Amino acid sequence: MEELTQKINERLKLFPNLKDSLTQLDEGVVSAFVEDAIDQARSDGFTDSNIVRGASFLAAHFCNLASNTNSNISKRQASVLSIEYFDRGGSDDYLVEYNRLKKSLTQNTIRFL
Repeated sequence: MEELTQKINERLKLFPNLKDSLTQLDEGVVSAFVEDAIDQARSDGFTDSNIVRGASFLAAHFCNLASNTNSNISKRQASVLSIEYFDRGGSDDYLVEYNRLKKSLTQNTIRFL
């Protein structure tokens, strides 16, 4: 489990949009998110041969939400009113990619765009 956690932590650092999120979070928090992502990915059908890919995107999603730096916030401005909202229901690109990888498991292949 420790080797798997280390691989995912290394991948998280490769996401350029996640750097700010990772600096805002304590190392213990990131480790907890990685462990949660591994457990969830295993439950969703990822195996040892592809779990690093899936769990990395899911852990990135957790970190992104926890640091509150979601890039999918839209803002509408009127002369007397301003509204900010998530335009994908709180989802982000990391979760979208995780769900796409999860769906591809039923085809017995992991495909990247």
